Amino acid sequence: MSNYIRLTYASSTTSKPATIRQDLLAILNEAQMHNSNHGICGVLFYGNNYFFECIEGRKLDIDILYEKLLKDPRHKEVVLLSYQPVTKMRFMGWNMKYVLQEPAIIEFFESNNWEKFNPYALDEDLIEPFLNILANHNESTPGEREEVLGREAVRGHVLNYKYAVFIIGIALLILVGMYMFTGFGSSVPVQGINMR
Repeated sequence: MSNYIRLTYASSTTSKPATIRQDLLAILNEAQMHNSNHGICGVLFYGNNYFFECIEGRKLDIDILYEKLLKDPRHKEVVLLSYQPVTKMRFMGWNMKYVLQEPAIIEFFESNNWEKFNPYALDEDLIEPFLNILANHNESTPGEREEVLGREAVRGHVLNYKYAVFIIGIALLILVGMYMFTGFGSSVPVQGINMR
């Protein structure tokens, strides 16, 4: 008979690039404090503006925590990936382990034809191998976390800047096209348009 539940979910961050670092550190600190008080353990992986989390513990504690997580405004589009009874907790000893994107993890993504991390693509067959990789990697130190989280924030800011430039470029092309094809700003009537 199973004594514990293992729950995994995927979600998307709602944090802005300027605050993601502080938000992730707060999430980790809150999780470690809450989980240590409730006999819950697990692992958190963040990348490409997505979260993947696995939590393990007694059924009632996991159910209560998951309901709380569903209401957390720091993420959205929460999707339950797995919920299963287990006889042994895989992440015992980690109130909330945080794993950095290391070569074995990147290799896992590439072997599954992912250009970037996307936890929503983890199906039943991929969750266990991914959890094995996360379980076999050392937890990052607080210094490593802050360094990587800072890089993630900068990368997110650069991507948002590139996206804004792209949108402005498209808008300018549309305006130029409208100007050229409608004769906007011209005193010469365009053929086929009645200018009365």
